[in-house]
Amino acid sequence: MAKTGRSVDMLDIDGRAGRRRRKGRIRGVLGMLLLAALTTSISGFIVVESVAMVKAQGRQNTYDKAPYCAGSGETDDCVLRTNADVDYVGVWKNSGRHAHGYTTNVYLVPTVGDTQYVTLSSTKDLSSSVSEGDQLAVLVWHNQITRYTFLGKTHDTDQNPHHVVGDDLGVLAMALLVATALGRPLLRRLLRNRIAINPKRNRVPDWTLIALGLAAAMSALFHATYVLAVFNVTGVAVLVLSVAWPFLPWVATQPARGEPMLLGQRGAAAAKAKAEGKPRRQLP
Repeated sequence: MAKTGRSVDMLDIDGRAGRRRRKGRIRGVLGMLLLAALTTSISGFIVVESVAMVKAQGRQNTYDKAPYCAGSGETDDCVLRTNADVDYVGVWKNSGRHAHGYTTNVYLVPTVGDTQYVTLSSTKDLSSSVSEGDQLAVLVWHNQITRYTFLGKTHDTDQNPHHVVGDDLGVLAMALLVATALGRPLLRRLLRNRIAINPKRNRVPDWTLIALGLAAAMSALFHATYVLAVFNVTGVAVLVLSVAWPFLPWVATQPARGEPMLLGQRGAAAAKAKAEGKPRRQLP
């Protein structure tokens, strides 16, 4: 009876171990699916936002070259210097990491152009410095207020092309490095048996993506928008095409004699299996 009891205990232990392994595999699959979804989303965002940034840069160039309007009518081909009435003043207590301050917003109604919601300050209560009925000097382009003067200082609005390009530069500065950090580990895991045959040559996409990501970040630092767009789109292309990299003949063969190879249990098993003609699924 004691022997039967020990057998039951062993079966119970094996059952629990099997359930833990299944849970571990399920968590692993879910994690890989999450990484795949994040990488795909960020890569698509990089391409779309890079195209949008190039268009925004074109608008900025047009805005910078536009003359001041001689009259007070159309603002599509020129920048109008005019005034805007303060139609509403709102002050809200901040929350989160800016909880110590206040946000002051106003509605501006220019003599020509669209009514616009403008944030005068995201840290201070300026209700004592501005009230309904006041007038602010503004610049209007394409019927949108691009600049306003308040308390003797000139500020860009969110619709100013320089502000739009600046936001795009900030978002895209590190986007490719983030996509690389998420996507390459996933691809290396999925293609690990192929990569194990020649680990050294399979590092080329990693180093290429890191170089492109750093170059993109430096381009953003120097406001080189067109260069940044090229680096980002190229990086996404390299990330996507790196799926096929381990299958290239130059990569899928063992290193030439005298060329160093990273040794390891998986790499040695892969090389041995390739030499013996075994399918990859038999690799550990």
